[in-house]
Amino acid sequence: MAELIRAKIFRYNPDIDEAPHYETFDVPYVEGMVVLDVLHHIYEKCDGSFAYRWACRAGQCGSCAVIINGKPRIACRTLVERVKPLTVTPLLQFPVIKDLVVNLERGLRRIARIRPYVERVKPPSRPEIIPRSAIEPVKGVRECIECWACVSACPVVGEAWQEFAGPIVHRQLARLEFDQRDVEDRVKMAFIEGLYDCTTCRMCVEVCPKEIDIPKKAIEKMRAIAVQSGLGPLEGQLPFIEGIRKTGRSVEKQTPPLLEQVPDVVQVPNPIDEVAYFTGCLTDYRLQPTGFSTIEVLKRNHVKVHIPKSQSSCASPAFRTGALDVAKEQVKKNVDVFEKLGVNKVVAGCAGCTLTMKTDFPAIMQEIRKEEPRYRVYDLCEYLVREIGLEKLNTGDLKEIKMTVTYHDPCHLNRGQGIHDEPRQLIQLIPGIKFVEMEEADRCCGAGGGVRAGRRPLSMMLARRKAEFIINSGAEACVTECPFCSIQIGDIMRQLGYEQIKVFNVADLLAMSYMQGAKL
Repeated sequence: MAELIRAKIFRYNPDIDEAPHYETFDVPYVEGMVVLDVLHHIYEKCDGSFAYRWACRAGQCGSCAVIINGKPRIACRTLVERVKPLTVTPLLQFPVIKDLVVNLERGLRRIARIRPYVERVKPPSRPEIIPRSAIEPVKGVRECIECWACVSACPVVGEAWQEFAGPIVHRQLARLEFDQRDVEDRVKMAFIEGLYDCTTCRMCVEVCPKEIDIPKKAIEKMRAIAVQSGLGPLEGQLPFIEGIRKTGRSVEKQTPPLLEQVPDVVQVPNPIDEVAYFTGCLTDYRLQPTGFSTIEVLKRNHVKVHIPKSQSSCASPAFRTGALDVAKEQVKKNVDVFEKLGVNKVVAGCAGCTLTMKTDFPAIMQEIRKEEPRYRVYDLCEYLVREIGLEKLNTGDLKEIKMTVTYHDPCHLNRGQGIHDEPRQLIQLIPGIKFVEMEEADRCCGAGGGVRAGRRPLSMMLARRKAEFIINSGAEACVTECPFCSIQIGDIMRQLGYEQIKVFNVADLLAMSYMQGAKL
């Protein structure tokens, strides 16, 4: 007898159904089958009234995009996992015509509004020769098949599509701006269509069948041009950029900074390794206890820690908002500081800092000296799990903490660096901890991409949605691995009257356990 897989399919026929519902089908499993095969079987063998879109079956037309187990995907390229239940629903943000078929008119109108074709003063009089160097920027954003998965997945579109045109429109605007034949002011168009509303959460990259990096190759490049033309950054972002420029920190000093309270080197007996600690702006100036916790965790695991006092901002806020002149100065300064230490590992506890140092720093240093930084950057959780190893960590000194916790995935850690399991593994090492997975743990909290600074009301709309999942998890505390996320989540919890739900970074929880459950 053939092995069967169970498929839960969204059904809705507005002509006869009062409300949407789900139907379950048992479909014969064949090794290597894709979700589109399941849909074909249901239509051909089970219910001929079942409606869904498909055309090329080759991943080129985008018409078969649906939500598969919670994430937008194209059905013809998504393999069926034999051990995992299959749930298929229509794309979000669009009205359902029938079953899995949606009406794309709203999205198509948004694209039509920007005139998605090369605008010219007059037609060319002869064939044009475009140099390869002029084509390169366009190549990175031109492979879109308009499947609309990115729009369906985008958290900002979900909350404010009327303000933010969405990834597909901004990719199109970037393609036209980078095309030297186009004469229209596409950056101004992008600004009007919400260029600074994107949190750079990278959800669009995760679901894109062509893996187009819209935040990096479209949004951030367009923001850099907007800054050059005087459109950006936004007013609320300027103090952070000016802070980095003038003081090397994106925020103002309110209490004694962490770097003024710790030694240059934290020695340990018989060290198994040595690292340099990059604090980042928020840990140095706002969340000093998390900095102490990070140092404590490294000490407890026999790691010698160098803490250079002349380090400065990673300039992530400048990179994300397009202020590249400010960002490049910080890159040069930090690389010089950390290379002079002679330590080949740099550890940080901020997702934004580590992503910036892993991606932006190497690119800038290649421009400056044709060589990347001579050290490797690690997130704290990444370092503890991948470099030291779970089996070698000092778990004997971890004391019981009776607490139910959930975990929020920072976008720049999870999708940006592929670090998902490691924080959870560390949390679950602590005796007494009950870990519960919240719904949509990887949903953006709304803090990133300069949105919290420049578009605070929009940012808090996204935070409220995140808060719902945290509250519904029943957890007493939310743990994360990003100071920016922890501040954002703490703020929204207080606004909603749930200040009893505490917010910790992973290092805080580990240090609390090492210090016999003492409060930090």
